[in-house]
Amino acid sequence: MSERNSAGERFSLYPVFCEAARCGSISGAAKRLYVSQPAVSNAVAQLEASLGVKLFNRSSRGITLTEEGQVLYEHVCRSLEQLERGEDKLRAMNGLEGGVLRVGASDMTLKFFLLDYIERFKQSYPLVRITVTNAPTPRSLRSLREGIIDFAVVSGPIEPESGVACLRVRDVRDIAVATERYAALYPNGATPAELCRHPLIMLEEGTSTRSYLDSCMPGLKKPDIELATSDLILDFARRSFGIAYIVEDFARWDIESGALREIPLLPPLPLRSFYLVYRTDTPLSAAAERLVDMIRGVSRGG
Repeated sequence: MSERNSAGERFSLYPVFCEAARCGSISGAAKRLYVSQPAVSNAVAQLEASLGVKLFNRSSRGITLTEEGQVLYEHVCRSLEQLERGEDKLRAMNGLEGGVLRVGASDMTLKFFLLDYIERFKQSYPLVRITVTNAPTPRSLRSLREGIIDFAVVSGPIEPESGVACLRVRDVRDIAVATERYAALYPNGATPAELCRHPLIMLEEGTSTRSYLDSCMPGLKKPDIELATSDLILDFARRSFGIAYIVEDFARWDIESGALREIPLLPPLPLRSFYLVYRTDTPLSAAAERLVDMIRGVSRGG
């Protein structure tokens, strides 16, 4: 068998190898690939025989990559991803009739910015599959670095990173809100120190919003109630559990309906921004490139 034929045969085995490595089991890979377990086992055995190395350690608990297998996995997966992106580019030339869009966003950036663009994109390209990874900004940035998502819309502040483009797309304002029980005490506004006399409701640590508030108000006490989402913060604030710090967009309906009142902060907190971030060292998928262009176009227009 010639070296070229051997390499060609190995190429058809690489997707099976990568899936087995991801799943950590032959049975899991078989289910994901819709083939039999013997077919996966045979493919792995053929690849090991062809390369002359052991790729997996096998045990009753499953399979794990050997040192040689890990090296191969990193290179092969990167190559397969590049091939998929190449196919995405071809689909783009044919009207984006297929492909996958992988986006990262927090509750806030999705609800108050990105969702409108996804809706417009889906209307224009209904055959493109969309996967949204909903996570706080730090986790979205980590997913971007690891190649799990194509791009993200995150809330600032964020630190510049090498190989990552960062475009400001919208400003937002953080405010304090509460029911009449607390708001009536401060008709002309209050300092953060004054509000610390009362129970505080904030997002949990590990979110960009919480990091921002902690940095802007260094003397702020630890919140009495920490929650995972802004929607929950509003639920607790409406029941007079305390004074809530929240992005103005989330609280607008409650303020307009009278369920909550804004307590003006003295001085007001600085504005912060939403950012579109994507890697510059890896080509965007065709679908991601089209949506990024839509967002950048609106951003350039104002």
